[in-house]
Amino acid sequence: MSSATRLLLAGLLAMALVMGIGRFYYTPMLPLMQRDYGFDAAIAGLIASANFAGYLVGSIAASFIRPGPTRMWIFRLSILASVVTTASMGLTDNTTVWIVLRTASGIASALAMICSAMVISEALFAVNEPGRISWIFVGVGGGIALSGLITHFAGGSLSSAQMWYLAGGLSALMVPFIFAEMRDRELEPRPHKVHAKARQPRPLPFAALLVNYTCEGLGYSVFATFIVAIVKDAPGAEAYADWVWVITGVAGAFSILMWAAVAGRIGYAAALTAAYVLQVVGTALPAFNGSGVVAIIAAAMFGGTFMGVTMLTLAVGRQSVDGRGIAILTAGFGLGQMIGPAVAGYMVTAGFSYSDALIGSAGILLVGLAVLVISVALRNLGFSPGKEPAP
Repeated sequence: MSSATRLLLAGLLAMALVMGIGRFYYTPMLPLMQRDYGFDAAIAGLIASANFAGYLVGSIAASFIRPGPTRMWIFRLSILASVVTTASMGLTDNTTVWIVLRTASGIASALAMICSAMVISEALFAVNEPGRISWIFVGVGGGIALSGLITHFAGGSLSSAQMWYLAGGLSALMVPFIFAEMRDRELEPRPHKVHAKARQPRPLPFAALLVNYTCEGLGYSVFATFIVAIVKDAPGAEAYADWVWVITGVAGAFSILMWAAVAGRIGYAAALTAAYVLQVVGTALPAFNGSGVVAIIAAAMFGGTFMGVTMLTLAVGRQSVDGRGIAILTAGFGLGQMIGPAVAGYMVTAGFSYSDALIGSAGILLVGLAVLVISVALRNLGFSPGKEPAP
């Protein structure tokens, strides 16, 4: 393999480890943990929200990291912390300790993800191939699919504690390659092919984009936390539950590449709108039909859009607010995803159904879509922040 390919593969595996497993393994594990420990949806949502809170803290902390040896040490320690916190979930049945571990896991996943993306993007930019960074995010979906496969094939014979040990052990197997190949390096340039010029992102009113992305964080997190538990509770659909998460991961693995191509052809705002429409429908579908087939379709729609929405939104907003657009948008998204699982969990505990929670989250996504559509319309009419409308 070329040095660039090895670096990209290390980044892909890092994303699979800290995001696909470290961050999202809790979703297929939730029904198994409730089976073994008997906690309710409110506790389940609180544990999920703790991880999302940690991710927000880690994202903010990562904004202060600069290139150099310190960044690589932070990356390596975060990788190890992700492995340890994953395996340690099996050591206890104490809710407070789980919350601490999931918070630490969220911090580690954000730090490792951002540090690896920075290292790889700098190396690729130096050889005029920044677009190849998209490949490392295939690892997020791949890790999600792997977490679904682990729970499907081992969940029936192992306890939830043993399942956490298994995931930690599989994660540890990736570490030597990641550590060997993830480092600041110079890549060999490749001859470039001439491609048709792709469309570039155009800014949208930032306040509207912030509201929109905060709604995304709140709305997506309910599906991403509870969908496996929802399907396992649906009569006749139990056999589809683990496969729902596998399909979510497979669809997510290639969604970044797909939406980047779509945006280059029809424009970023139009692609973002289309992704939102599909996500709203996919989030609401299981609330209206509890069949396993519908759940699989919903998983494909959700998995195929949630990472694409992130990529498209950050591309549109990255130059806003004096270059601080990504940081502010990530804060809004992080706040939304902290609130979503906790509120949904308390709703279910209070007597509402999971279907009500899904409909509520789809409604929040619909609000975000409406704000997006209005902001695009205003931009096309000539409105922009600080300017009068065009005549």
